[in-house]
Amino acid sequence: MEKCVERSCPLSGLRTVLLFLHYFLGYQFIYPMLLKSFTLWLNPSARSVPEWLQFLFYCFMMAVAAWLAMPLLKESTERMKSYGWKLIKLCLLLFAAYYVCSLAVNIIVLLLSESETSANQMEIIEAINVSPYLTMFSTLIYAPIVEELVFRGVFYRALRPHFHWLLSALISAFLFGFIHVMFSLLTGNFNDLIYLLSYGLIGFFLALAYEKSDTIFAGMLLHFFNNAFAFLIVVL
Repeated sequence: MEKCVERSCPLSGLRTVLLFLHYFLGYQFIYPMLLKSFTLWLNPSARSVPEWLQFLFYCFMMAVAAWLAMPLLKESTERMKSYGWKLIKLCLLLFAAYYVCSLAVNIIVLLLSESETSANQMEIIEAINVSPYLTMFSTLIYAPIVEELVFRGVFYRALRPHFHWLLSALISAFLFGFIHVMFSLLTGNFNDLIYLLSYGLIGFFLALAYEKSDTIFAGMLLHFFNNAFAFLIVVL
């Protein structure tokens, strides 16, 4: 039987474009500006967006992304019914394999980088210190759902019917890694470019989870495992 990932993506062209714009233009640029403007309208002396408003923003992002990706989620739900608890076992095995590979990659990154961690990771650590519960929600709930829908549900799924799974995984992994260092590059911090290896590696395993399971929920679960592990390392 042909795998779902080998067939054309169930998302229409319009849904695909809107999901792409919702994440890349909305989340990365437009929505943050709107949040700041709305915050200043509520309180002209405010220095930051209140946590409750940021929480609503993340919920809005997830709700819109899920609505746009609904055909894909329905397809993956049907596939997951036949997979059962094996899905958790698969994700745990992939996480263990990723962790072993990441040890080697991180050694290379540390040898070639002038900093001990990426700017993106530093922002997360700072956010944990300031707003631990909001950061936990964004890293453990929001990111696994929305980022998997975009990078595996849209990019990997669109590439897979036309290319070998390895090439499709590498391209989607590169895009996933690039978005995590993009703002560093835009500000001239090219030292963060080496962290493409670190973020790209987990992006590759997330695509592999989709390929092996034929359901987007495997990537979401593996993404959760990775972020939860990283979160615990920071807070403990």
